[in-house]
Amino acid sequence: MYFPDNLLKYSEGDLAKLFIEKTMEKIRKFTKVDAVIVGAGPAGLTAAWFLALNKLNVLVLEKNLGIGGGIRGGAMLLPIALIEEGEAVEIARSAGIRLYSGLNGVYVADPTEAMIKIATKALEAGASIWPGVYVEDLVTSGRGDELRVRGVLVNWTPIIEAEWHVDPLFIEAKAVIDATGHEGSVIRLLVKRHPELKLKVPGMSSGNVWVAEREVVEKTGMVVPGLYVAGMSVAELYNLNRMGPILGGMLVSGRKVAMQIIDDLGKR
Repeated sequence: MYFPDNLLKYSEGDLAKLFIEKTMEKIRKFTKVDAVIVGAGPAGLTAAWFLALNKLNVLVLEKNLGIGGGIRGGAMLLPIALIEEGEAVEIARSAGIRLYSGLNGVYVADPTEAMIKIATKALEAGASIWPGVYVEDLVTSGRGDELRVRGVLVNWTPIIEAEWHVDPLFIEAKAVIDATGHEGSVIRLLVKRHPELKLKVPGMSSGNVWVAEREVVEKTGMVVPGLYVAGMSVAELYNLNRMGPILGGMLVSGRKVAMQIIDDLGKR
């Protein structure tokens, strides 16, 4: 037999008990964290990596079962992502992503490899990634100028898709990052729940690669106390251009938002 005979003493019930006990032990750590990142795409995973490197307790929530977001499909499902030289290449190489020559100053990478390696870095640094979880609301205090985001309300994605009315569970966080990409779902929740802020989410503008890369990074950061935006959610909030299968700005945006939160929490 390919497994030891002593394993035969454990029944299916024993295995289920172990599974449940260890799951509850792990989930208990999620009730109060330093940072919740909504979305396990390139910006969210990069933010998780650098936050965890600085010893913050980090939880990434992903509504799907996979990680990597839209970049996994490259362009038109062609398995290529592009990364421009500079800070983005530095981050990619730190993650161990293999880069291949393309144009002068533009490198080629495999998007699946890139996302797996960044996720691995985040996990090894201590972050947790919880798939199949949907953020359906925010935990806040105050209103208007006194508003602060203090966490999220979560449910299982299949419950949301089935449109069942099942109350969500709370997760407290000192910082919440919207890294949901084109959905900008956390920012849209903020706008819906707090009209007094007079915020709008106009959606992204048309394509302009290098303007988009620069402006997404420039505008990455805090929206209201406790809530930050990174990656393509930034473009959705500020009507910035889109850039297509260029990965660099997402990586730099993720690291930038992580560094801002570390500073804001006094954790550097």
